[in-house]
Amino acid sequence: MNALFIIDGLPLKDRRAREAMRIAAGTGVWGKVRPTLCFTRANDPALGQAEDGELRRYIHLLSETAGGLYTRAPEKQDGILCHTDETGLARLIGEADTVLRFESSPSPSGLCSAAL
Repeated sequence: MNALFIIDGLPLKDRRAREAMRIAAGTGVWGKVRPTLCFTRANDPALGQAEDGELRRYIHLLSETAGGLYTRAPEKQDGILCHTDETGLARLIGEADTVLRFESSPSPSGLCSAAL
């Protein structure tokens, strides 16, 4: 089974993006699901140079088990992420058995002002 994870947030800053990476890494190790990740905003420096040990573990596991690690970020990529455009993303969606989208977490300040 192929699962596409579309991740809108930055894993270093966003709890939902980090959780998406954890889930994808876990399903990849399980072996019954082949995760493919597409980050809409993250780029190589945001992931490849992460000093966070937890994120490094996820990246290591995903580099061994994932069907691919992609980004929609406009910067040219030379590292762990391959750039994809709208057509490439449509192809990834078409090839996936299931698509999971993890949107950015609402900012804590936005939650407080909405509650007031």
